[in-house]
Amino acid sequence: MSSKDRVTRNNVSRRLFMGQAAMTTAGAGLLAAPAVAAETTGAHKARRARQTDYDVIVVGGGFSGVTASRDLQKNGLKTLLLEAKSRLGGRTFDTQFRGHHIELGGTWVHWTQPAVWSEITRYGMAVEETPGAVPEQAVVVDGAGRTAFEVTSRIEEIATGVGAYFAEAATVWDRPYDSKHCWAQIASRDAMTAADRLKAVSLTPLQRGFVVPVVESMAHCPIDQASYVEMMRWYALGLNSWGVTLDAVARYKLIDGTGALARRIAADGKVEIRLGSSVRRIEQVRDGVIVTPRSGKPVTARAVVLALPPRVLKTIEFAPALSDGKLAASRSGYTPSGIKVYAEVKGRLGKVQWAASGTQGPGTFFTYKELDNSTLIVGFSPRADAFDGNDEAAVQAVLRQFDPNLEVLGCTSYAWGKDPFALGTFSGFAPGGMTKYFDELARPEGRIYMAGGDVGDNGWRNFIDGAIARGAIIARQVSEVLI
Repeated sequence: MSSKDRVTRNNVSRRLFMGQAAMTTAGAGLLAAPAVAAETTGAHKARRARQTDYDVIVVGGGFSGVTASRDLQKNGLKTLLLEAKSRLGGRTFDTQFRGHHIELGGTWVHWTQPAVWSEITRYGMAVEETPGAVPEQAVVVDGAGRTAFEVTSRIEEIATGVGAYFAEAATVWDRPYDSKHCWAQIASRDAMTAADRLKAVSLTPLQRGFVVPVVESMAHCPIDQASYVEMMRWYALGLNSWGVTLDAVARYKLIDGTGALARRIAADGKVEIRLGSSVRRIEQVRDGVIVTPRSGKPVTARAVVLALPPRVLKTIEFAPALSDGKLAASRSGYTPSGIKVYAEVKGRLGKVQWAASGTQGPGTFFTYKELDNSTLIVGFSPRADAFDGNDEAAVQAVLRQFDPNLEVLGCTSYAWGKDPFALGTFSGFAPGGMTKYFDELARPEGRIYMAGGDVGDNGWRNFIDGAIARGAIIARQVSEVLI
């Protein structure tokens, strides 16, 4: 700690102590005069709030952070939201590409996702469909070559293969919103990779050629690095139906974009928001927490809610330090490392879905939007180094595996792994990660509470829904302590 930091800390700590001393003196008077001891809840909170700048500081303006902030503020707690980026939304990111509205991060929502669907209903937002989620034509590329087919002619074979791969999901994740219900089943398979499961099922070449890239796209990493337990959770949340799962994770999107929903939630709470305010240090002292931004003055609160990607925790200085378990998870507990790419291609391709695995350019790609004279394709690759999603020639080379005559007019991607405030896409556990880190990541440390879409037993963890659910849960927990 520098001398400047020590002076700042001493000044802030003294302010906290003086607030506590004032409370103690007032308390003595109340004890001496019980007849006037009653005071309104509002006055009581106002008096306590004078100890610190805020009741609660929420660090992170993704869906978990804006939800927690809104609920805390509505509960009467003075709340400050600090967001490192210049926008709200976290790892959702809607923007424009060649005049089209796209989502570079999280995108899809569904009525099987209760938390996000409640917010969509609350704010009267509308959804639209992604054409390629219900494809008419498909291409699968594997070691044996390229197989093109009408989906209706092979859908039964594909669905049977997917069902066989995920056959254990209904047992292992009997209650996907309550992992402890079948914890023994989960723990016994936690070390398995998604590739390990392939060895236990008999699939046709087409089934295998479809299942592998689909699982890799879900996991956002190569299949031999993906957690089998995590992939089963997705399927169980989709009611153990491939059709429902696909609808939930790739079909319905917000017409106005995810950013619009994040802003509506934040505005509803009337929370003070500071954008471009990344946090350098969080220190717990006797009567509160001191949060020091990388630029600007320290601010104090009675409690802090961390609504950050777990991988980012290691970049912030904590005093006292976070638990070894949380830091270990932040450093090496997660595997998703892929990319999401958009490409506008010449011509109307219709409702297509393409899948390829291995060294040939892994990923799944499908129609995002049908245009007058072109088609907007969205795709996922499990390896961020497989190709440059902003290089038209590279993207065209990948897509020509599915259509040799395809011409890319433009493409775009976002390097989440290079974003210092994300350090990757979603934080899905590596094999073995559930039993190591699941409980510890959710455990509060003193006045610090753990939110974020990748934390907690929220069913759709790693999704917008899970983020909103966790934010609401933590807001309730903090409110119960502080009010």
